[in-house]
Amino acid sequence: MDFSLLGLWSQMGIVAKAVVITLILMSMYAIGISLERFVTFRRGRQRSLEYIRALQPLIGPHGRIEEAAQLKVRYADAPLARIVGTGLDEFVQGLRELGPAARDAVELELLLHGVGRSMERAKKREIAGLQRGLPVLATISSSAPFVGLFGTVFGIITAFQLMADPSGGGGGGGLATVSAGIAEALLTTAVGLGVAIGAVWFYNFFTAKLDEMVVIIDDATGELTDRLLHTNRGVQAYPAHENAAAVMPVTA
Repeated sequence: MDFSLLGLWSQMGIVAKAVVITLILMSMYAIGISLERFVTFRRGRQRSLEYIRALQPLIGPHGRIEEAAQLKVRYADAPLARIVGTGLDEFVQGLRELGPAARDAVELELLLHGVGRSMERAKKREIAGLQRGLPVLATISSSAPFVGLFGTVFGIITAFQLMADPSGGGGGGGLATVSAGIAEALLTTAVGLGVAIGAVWFYNFFTAKLDEMVVIIDDATGELTDRLLHTNRGVQAYPAHENAAAVMPVTA
């Protein structure tokens, strides 16, 4: 018997071949998702850090908050820019609506609560986008071994059929007689485990990257809210079309 891959493939049954093809397609899909997510996470983190560096000089004691709010257009592909930009838009609009009433600490805190809620909603949308494809990787990692096991079961069935078939010389139960079915069973198991292991690695890698991005987002949005509150307390007034001052020291 030929135990090379081509030899095993040529001697496989229809079910085993279908299982192997299914597993190969699953692995290709997992690789495609992983490559797309890798590019997305890498570019999203890089552009978010670039956005922070560009935002720092615009948000300070003598900063230009309205210009800072518009900075998200230039960094539209940065998840953090879309989130922080949403909060800055809400803050600028609130200052215009409040006018002189913005000197009231209670009104300012209510405004910043609204800013925080708007950024939280934007964060949920961004996280949902970053999670795209990860459930598929989780499904592949958990189901691939069972798909391989499905082929294994049929391989074992084939082996027992050969053992029980006197016309095929299998009545004696020799190893040479049942080796085809055993090899078929082991091959589908190995392929299933290989696909599952790769998918688990990819899933864990991108889950860690997602957690890292969430930390960056939480730090930036929390610091922005705190600094807007501390810097703008006690101001005399907020004219409808003037820039408000704020500080958000963010490090890359």
